[in-house]
Amino acid sequence: MAEFVQLLFNGLVEGSIFGIAALGISLVYSVLHLVNFAAGDFLTLGAFAAFFFVTSLHMPFIVAVVLSMILGVVVSLILEFLLWQKLRKSGAGMLALFLVATGVAFILRQTISLVFGSNSRKFDLDQLTTYEFLGAQIAKTQLIVLCCASVAITAIALYIKKSTTGKNMRAYADNSSLAAVSGINVDRVILATWSISGAFGALAGVFQGTVQGQFTNGMGLDLLLSILAAVVLGTIGDAYGALIGGFVLGVVMELSTWDALFGGIPSTYKPVVAFAVLVIVLLFKPEGIFGVKARKI
Repeated sequence: MAEFVQLLFNGLVEGSIFGIAALGISLVYSVLHLVNFAAGDFLTLGAFAAFFFVTSLHMPFIVAVVLSMILGVVVSLILEFLLWQKLRKSGAGMLALFLVATGVAFILRQTISLVFGSNSRKFDLDQLTTYEFLGAQIAKTQLIVLCCASVAITAIALYIKKSTTGKNMRAYADNSSLAAVSGINVDRVILATWSISGAFGALAGVFQGTVQGQFTNGMGLDLLLSILAAVVLGTIGDAYGALIGGFVLGVVMELSTWDALFGGIPSTYKPVVAFAVLVIVLLFKPEGIFGVKARKI
């Protein structure tokens, strides 16, 4: 029982991180029909930036997290103005956007290495304090990450559902041509989309770095495939589905190591489990968990 509770909690924590990162990817795809392969590197950027603000500039950790999110927004908007906007106007096709996104990921990854170095980093946080719950040892840092991630997820869900910009984003995702002629400020919608994606990508990176303890400049790349699996599992283009897909994958990946399940599998094979789950679900629901009608923000 204790092992099950421990793995379930670990899965919820990991799933919340997957969900936040998958949300940004799903929003960008839903609004701009672009698979942002640089999303994983925004996780790395967020973690390394927060570490720099804390250790080099001696800022409080919370301030460092906020500044890393702002940096994610700034980098996203710079790429929008210098690159994505021009590609849309030139009528670039899906393959061209795919190749450019892949190139952006490589460039961003190497830039992070040049600016911050390639050595592993570790936040100076209390990693030892735990709380006992049903025999499981719940780490204080994990509990904080899960609570903060839950607040962030709730906030962005309310923003998309209730705010004017959020409603415009949903309208534009449903029918971009109709939204454009109905008076919706398309540029504002696009900028909001990139801002949310950049901020939440950086936030997910900070959370992942906090939970892992140590992290390297390959952290985002290591997580990217699992995050993309969460996006597809929850129905690609559905922001709420991405959140659910992230939680499902996080929990399943952790529970797959449970000894009660035929001895469990080695933790290094957890990404394989993620894609096995994805394949099984898509065999029965080719459009993802929520189906074709849910393909929207």
